[in-house]
Amino acid sequence: MNKILISAGVALSIVVAGLAPAMAQVNEPSVPVPAPARATATYDLKAHEFDDYAYSYRLSNGQVAEFTEQNNRYFVVVRNHASGQAVQALNASRSRPVQLLAVGPGRFVTRGGVEMSFANDGDMVTIANFERLPAAKVAMADAGKPVVAFR
Repeated sequence: MNKILISAGVALSIVVAGLAPAMAQVNEPSVPVPAPARATATYDLKAHEFDDYAYSYRLSNGQVAEFTEQNNRYFVVVRNHASGQAVQALNASRSRPVQLLAVGPGRFVTRGGVEMSFANDGDMVTIANFERLPAAKVAMADAGKPVVAFR
């Protein structure tokens, strides 16, 4: 009878020990972590406002960021600059345009987290998170650093 009581006591203590961590988790405070918001346009461009930015901008690494408008939608495409029209046509076909969303005068974002800010009447653009654009080439040491380009 003693062996039965001891066995039952051991089994009960194992079960209680197994429940203790679960009960501790229930009582711990939790902090809600909101999901990142998707980028949305919060600024309506006036007619012809994008005209100051619809150009090609040469980057220091030899690439070109080209900004275009089509049916009141705005895009950027990164192309590799190379001599020869055949190479340019090949690069153009491989580059994918990315839609821009206006967030303020001269300020745009992409759904992928790229931020663009134009200055000097559109002569200069600063691009944050440039490496997130398709066809963008960035050295590992320069990832995360803003890229400045001029037309």
